[in-house]
Amino acid sequence: MKLIVSALSALFVLGILSAALAKAPATAKIVFTSTRTGNSEIYVMNPDGSEQVNLTQHRAADREPIWSPTGEQILFVSDRSGTGDLYLMNADGANVRKVFRKVVGRESPTWSPDGKQLAYHRFNKLAIYVASKDGRNEEKLADGLWPTWSPDGAEIAFVGDEAFAFGAGGVLNAANPRIQFINLQTHVEDDPFIRKNLMFAPAWSPNSTKIAFSWIDLDAIPVEDLIAGVDAAKTETIYLANRDGSELDKIVEAHTHSPVWAPRGDAIIYTKWARGTQQLFKIDLDGGIPKQLTRRGNNYDADWFDPAYALPVSPQPHLLTTAWGEIKIRD
Repeated sequence: MKLIVSALSALFVLGILSAALAKAPATAKIVFTSTRTGNSEIYVMNPDGSEQVNLTQHRAADREPIWSPTGEQILFVSDRSGTGDLYLMNADGANVRKVFRKVVGRESPTWSPDGKQLAYHRFNKLAIYVASKDGRNEEKLADGLWPTWSPDGAEIAFVGDEAFAFGAGGVLNAANPRIQFINLQTHVEDDPFIRKNLMFAPAWSPNSTKIAFSWIDLDAIPVEDLIAGVDAAKTETIYLANRDGSELDKIVEAHTHSPVWAPRGDAIIYTKWARGTQQLFKIDLDGGIPKQLTRRGNNYDADWFDPAYALPVSPQPHLLTTAWGEIKIRD
């Protein structure tokens, strides 16, 4: 018994030391999900697409990686415990551990800019939750899906829809999904895109003044095409807008989705359907030509870290809330 306890204690200490010794990449890196080996794994690469390295190498499905603000850790989703939930690992793939003791199904994680809290959605609840990095103090924040925390810490953008519901076979039904915001001090929700729909995958610019997102703009599809039964999903593309919803600007062609900002705010990574597979592309926002970064298997769920533009991790008291509460559902 003493031997077993000692061994467990040693493993616990080693885990703490491994986390403490975690180091951020010395150069800019993009983390992403790939299925090139026949399984969903997490990889890293340089911003030009070179040096693609598998970090997870596990039989489970690992996906949705996102860098911590300091770049020392990667938060991701894995079904290693039977259900997809949140895990942490060091930037080099070492020291993998669960965030929560109880696995209930958590997805689409995002970090607070001080690195102390996480937001994510529980798909079975169709709701966004917030918890501390150690998996404690979990609280419901709002009804919606796919949250992303603003770099200034003031808001969370998410996809909301009053009609979100599960249909036959567990399929998600939605009448008017669009980008919404919730203020983390007042818990007041803002809906600047209320007259639009079919909006997904919000992504904040590094200065928190703009939002990138995927949009299927039904008004831009010719009526005759809609009558003919055109696949509207193939018209999905990437737009930019100001935080207040003004100055909509399409930046790439159709059949693209899931934008991610460069830390400098001068480029966007996105996913594009190319010859029947999903691949990562990068485009400079000064009118550059899109560059394909990946080619093998399906590649998506990108996130970009650059140590030269790492966010500060000191708390910002005027931006952080002291207590989380449920948002009143609007009639």
